[in-house]
Amino acid sequence: SHPEVQGLDAEEWLGMADMEMGRYADLLLNTILGILIFYFPGGYTWMLFLGMAGSHCWIYVFDHYRVLRSIPACTFASYDIEWWAQAIMAPIVGIIAGCLTFKSNCEPNAAHCFKGIGIVALCSFAWLCHTIFHIGMLMFIVPMFGLEPPSEDPCAGETFERLARKTPISWFTTNPVFCLRSKYYYQHSPPCGYFVRGKEELMQANSAIGCYFDGSNPEGKSPKAGMSPKA
Repeated sequence: SHPEVQGLDAEEWLGMADMEMGRYADLLLNTILGILIFYFPGGYTWMLFLGMAGSHCWIYVFDHYRVLRSIPACTFASYDIEWWAQAIMAPIVGIIAGCLTFKSNCEPNAAHCFKGIGIVALCSFAWLCHTIFHIGMLMFIVPMFGLEPPSEDPCAGETFERLARKTPISWFTTNPVFCLRSKYYYQHSPPCGYFVRGKEELMQANSAIGCYFDGSNPEGKSPKAGMSPKA
């Protein structure tokens, strides 16, 4: 229906985007909205949380299908994103402490009864105490239950050349400027091939410029029919 969309544009429109960490932002926003509703009369609170629970079930089912069936790749380079997502939850969950302080103010048998700026300061203090406690738990208590690092580095002895023979992704092959310079300025033969997911077989090896991946026969796979294994 759109003959003008061809080639690379057609592939990009039909392909699923890579998995990214935007779900963290969705969860944090939903948590903030769910907590703030407690500051108001609770006539519709249960309806809000019922709708939110249904929405999260739908997101989980959708992500489950997307991860297993559609997305071309996931990149989790380190634990930093997970840790900071948990750390950001500290001030957000701390709003619960402030809300509890606000709702219990001047209630029968309550330990406090403030008005004006006093209740604002008390709620802020409760929020700050929880935030400090929450982050302290993440920094000092949670690591106590983590796995011990291996006694020996499993990647000991691994070199760039050996790894680059097995994976097409490297600093050189993902740098478009380097690939263009290799082909048109230095006129390498063959030039450094730019990595495009799904088209690794088009990449050629050139050890003189740090490109060791051979798409026709990557290391660890059997040679294709009619081809002899390369050294």
